[in-house]
Amino acid sequence: MNTKLLRQKILDLAIRGKLTDQRKSDGTARELLEQISSKVSSSSSTLSSPRRRGSPSSSAAKTIIPLDKSEAPFEIPENWEWVRLNDIFNFIDYRGMTPEKVDKGVPLITAKNVKKGYIDFSIDEYISEESYAARQGRGSPQKGDILFTTEAPLGNVALAGIDKYSPGQRIITFQQYTKEKLLDNRFFVFFFLSDLFQNLLVDQKTGTTVTGIKAAKLKMIPVLLPPLAEQQRIVEKIQEAFAEIDSIENNKELLKTHIKQARQKILDLAIHGKLVPQNKADEPASVLLERITRDNPHYEKLTDIPFEIPESWEWVKLGDVCKPIKRGKSPKYIEQSNILVFAQKCNQKDGPVSLEKALYLDESTLNKYPKEEFLQKGDVIINSTGTGTLGRVGLFNVDLPQGIKGIVPDSHVTTIRSSVVNSNYLYSYLKNKQSYLEKNGEGSTNQKELKPHTIYDLEFPLPPLAEQKRIVNKIEEIFASLDEISLHLV
Repeated sequence: MNTKLLRQKILDLAIRGKLTDQRKSDGTARELLEQISSKVSSSSSTLSSPRRRGSPSSSAAKTIIPLDKSEAPFEIPENWEWVRLNDIFNFIDYRGMTPEKVDKGVPLITAKNVKKGYIDFSIDEYISEESYAARQGRGSPQKGDILFTTEAPLGNVALAGIDKYSPGQRIITFQQYTKEKLLDNRFFVFFFLSDLFQNLLVDQKTGTTVTGIKAAKLKMIPVLLPPLAEQQRIVEKIQEAFAEIDSIENNKELLKTHIKQARQKILDLAIHGKLVPQNKADEPASVLLERITRDNPHYEKLTDIPFEIPESWEWVKLGDVCKPIKRGKSPKYIEQSNILVFAQKCNQKDGPVSLEKALYLDESTLNKYPKEEFLQKGDVIINSTGTGTLGRVGLFNVDLPQGIKGIVPDSHVTTIRSSVVNSNYLYSYLKNKQSYLEKNGEGSTNQKELKPHTIYDLEFPLPPLAEQKRIVNKIEEIFASLDEISLHLV
């Protein structure tokens, strides 16, 4: 379930008047406009015409004229109206006034603080009382006013939640014209967060690298005006729906954690011999091990075992059952060739390995690469250097792209290959050991390196070949079910 899209769908229904019922007892938005004009006109002559400028310089207030239906972005309920933003909100704009910051004083709310629907107070900056007083000439923002970011980023909006503060230069404050609140600012925050309003902003924006909007254009953007009682009902409905979505998102994150833990648990059960039952008809791993080590004078039977395994299994060192574990070579790149280089970035954090970011090898250096060092299906890939990528395990199981004759690993990648161990079982074992590999790089903090001997010396629980296949099949079956669940959590 895409909860982000679900939130926008709820906002879309709300601003079209389809989330709540219309009631005759609410009156009409036109009556509300008359009330706003009347209150502004009868108040002290410090308020200007909301239709003209919205700045405290004029003494007369004009009647607010709703938009003609031909100007409306879409159809709305009969008792609603479309108006211009500056018809119902006064603009307090501190742009051009750069404040001097102090260690302690009046909180300065900048565009960095204003997120989509809330204020992030973890970024704390302050201005002096003197600077605060000087800024009041342009207006005095109050608790509950709407703070709107005009650039970097454009279009974030939230209610001011503290009594005394000063907005920064990239913020315009939307303030109702009268002390008697005739609008529910929460409704307008939701409206400003809707895709409709955000798209209207995009149509009016200026700039390319840093996009913004001029106050003159912002004032003229159409906004919805339902009756006050319905504004309040809409807010209640949205908050109720968003609380349900919050619960879904929290449960989604919890479920994602459980799925991740379940995958790890499945791999853990697999290498402990507890994922599938043992079959007495299977050839024991001891017979397989004898064939593997018969001509290996360096083989030593492990006596210090990490944990108990089934009787038909054997403990070995990983290097005893794999071909020589080695790192790739430093490649020489070229713009185009028939040979690809598999680098660390091809070993993705989530999902299968990818050749999307692979580069081309200069084929004049091919004599450095014996054929057996070319990657083969079933090879296990381990990132052997890097910050944040060290120890990452992947399974090379991709087809060669058209026109590509081979793929070689670079010097930051270790390849592990075995002809006597099922490649998927080997991958599952190493994936289970990934956290160990991540922590066991050698060298300085910034230059950790996973040495081949660290991988070679890993204790490896070797099941019978037939059981390896059953284990792999069971892992794939369970993981497919977990993948299906994960698809619905996007």
